[in-house]
Amino acid sequence: MNKILLLNPPGENKYLRDQYCSSSAKADYYWPAIDLLVLSGILSSHFKIEVIDAIADNISADQVLQIVKKSAFRAVCALTSSASKDEDFLLFEKLKKECNVKIILNGGFLRHDTPKYLREFWFIDAIIVDYTKSGVVEYIKGKGGPLEGIWHKAGELIQTPLSSESQRDFFSYPIARHELFPLDKYRLPQARKSPLTCVLISSGCPFNCKFCSSASIPYQKRDIDNLMIELKAIKKLGIKEVHFPDFTFTADKGHCLNICRAMIKEGLDLSWDCLSRVDCFDAELARVMKNAGCHTIQFGVESQNEKVLAALSKCIDAKTIRNAFGLCQREGLETIGFFIIGLPQEDEASIKMTIDFACDLNCDYAAFSVFVPDFGSQIRTDLEKKDPELKNIYKFDRTEFPVIESEFISKARIWQLRNIAMRVFYFRPGYIWKRLLRINSLSRLRVAVRIFWSICRDQLKGRVKS
Repeated sequence: MNKILLLNPPGENKYLRDQYCSSSAKADYYWPAIDLLVLSGILSSHFKIEVIDAIADNISADQVLQIVKKSAFRAVCALTSSASKDEDFLLFEKLKKECNVKIILNGGFLRHDTPKYLREFWFIDAIIVDYTKSGVVEYIKGKGGPLEGIWHKAGELIQTPLSSESQRDFFSYPIARHELFPLDKYRLPQARKSPLTCVLISSGCPFNCKFCSSASIPYQKRDIDNLMIELKAIKKLGIKEVHFPDFTFTADKGHCLNICRAMIKEGLDLSWDCLSRVDCFDAELARVMKNAGCHTIQFGVESQNEKVLAALSKCIDAKTIRNAFGLCQREGLETIGFFIIGLPQEDEASIKMTIDFACDLNCDYAAFSVFVPDFGSQIRTDLEKKDPELKNIYKFDRTEFPVIESEFISKARIWQLRNIAMRVFYFRPGYIWKRLLRINSLSRLRVAVRIFWSICRDQLKGRVKS
């Protein structure tokens, strides 16, 4: 009974559940959940670990149930998300009822009003609210009382996490067990090499954007020596590509530069990409990151409308956005822009300006999602005050037909504009020609074909839903 299962549950869609996310992969991409990777390192020092990524391996709920029945697992640590809640909870209840195993969950919506879920759902034994902490180990071993990073039941009582030790500037954890994950099943369109995995350099976010739940997660940086041990270990495993899923890789410039310089000094020769913000990115970062192996940077642009952004506490102007994308292009770094369709206070004219802006930025890839009020975000709290029924709606997926409409635009029109954005951006002759010129190998040709086909499929599906 010393075996622990780390589970990314199956689903009718390719749900992305890591980093408290709630969406579905619409194109040909999927990556290992950093939550489970970190937990694999923390737990493997004390227990035998097994991993099931049911999405990546195309394993059904019945198959997961049979695997757990045949194995003497002490606990199942599973991901969940608001987009997949109903499917996930149905499986968790069966696992609890038929396998009598501890159910420990990690998911964005669970961090919002955590005691409610522990009280209302009998099959949930504990909820992780900080997967970088070791309290989960003590809980599985049977220790009671408050523990770091985890809420749990103790009879009729609900124990809250320790708070005194949870706020640290730096954190570290044992090396993640990357080799237990189906690395050959993961791919990203921007990746240069394979296999790929994910590595964390920070936790939480120092910014306070009202539309994002990451603002509620305390920002901490990972100890660089601890990070380098993991990067050297994955290099020995033959892993060549790393996706850094941190909310803002460049949030602390000094920390970022020190990491890049350490990677250069060690001669790791890893290929990697990351997420950043345009207002904490400059020429020095672009140059050093490129020298350290970075090839792609993802920026959250959201909207071209500065008033809309300011109302969401993301005070960024178009000049700063253009500058960041321009720095990447001059340094030879590819870019991915994230844009949100249907933000509060945004009308159709503003959305069309954002679509044009996305094309004008000349980014290599663009992701257009519909606005969703994430659990734990300030904007959700504000919207719930206006519409209490919103508290009972869970099925939020930023890549699906919208659940709420804006004050100016209907849900159907928001969805149409999202699909128009995809077509306008990706079907431009100039863009297609640029991507064709970037194809310099058979593997990149395969990636390009898969991306093009997935975009076409997404558009066909989108028209049906409209």
